[in-house]
Amino acid sequence: MVLAPKLISVAEPMLSMETLYEKSHKRIYDFLYKYTQNADTAMDLMQDTYLNFFRAYKLAGLDEEKSIMVLYRIARNLSINFSKKFSNVKESSSQEMHLHSHDPSIEKKVVLRDLEERIYKCLNELKEDEKTALLLKNIENFNLTQIAEVLDISVSTASRLVIRAQEKLLKIAEKKGLVPE
Repeated sequence: MVLAPKLISVAEPMLSMETLYEKSHKRIYDFLYKYTQNADTAMDLMQDTYLNFFRAYKLAGLDEEKSIMVLYRIARNLSINFSKKFSNVKESSSQEMHLHSHDPSIEKKVVLRDLEERIYKCLNELKEDEKTALLLKNIENFNLTQIAEVLDISVSTASRLVIRAQEKLLKIAEKKGLVPE
């Protein structure tokens, strides 16, 4: 008895890619935005991430969790390549708030936004793998196993990387006066 090989319908991979996109695109975009600090760049890199994933993995049969880890790895690599090609000069935002208001909530938002920008400047002083590890750990709430998978390192190396990055970020923040000594 000869069995014919199962043919994969073109609609099946497209449906799973659509489902994967719906479940993960906001997370990937947020990661890329935190990494690049630019909405347009994050959107472009996100589109490239999914295109690269689709080209390389559309028929790979990865489960959802593994697919998301691969998406983060692609997104990280594209971010690194982008930052090497182009300077990350931050454009002035049209959303800047001015302190001419007497509304304390607006003033608090401006202060918090300024603090956030200074923290991201500190993050940008870290090595790429350190920055990625901290973003995945603290923003994306990844565990060490997931971080290790995205960075393609062992779990123990991921643990040491996160600790080292946290220590370096704290020293940078202290030097810039963001943390009391």
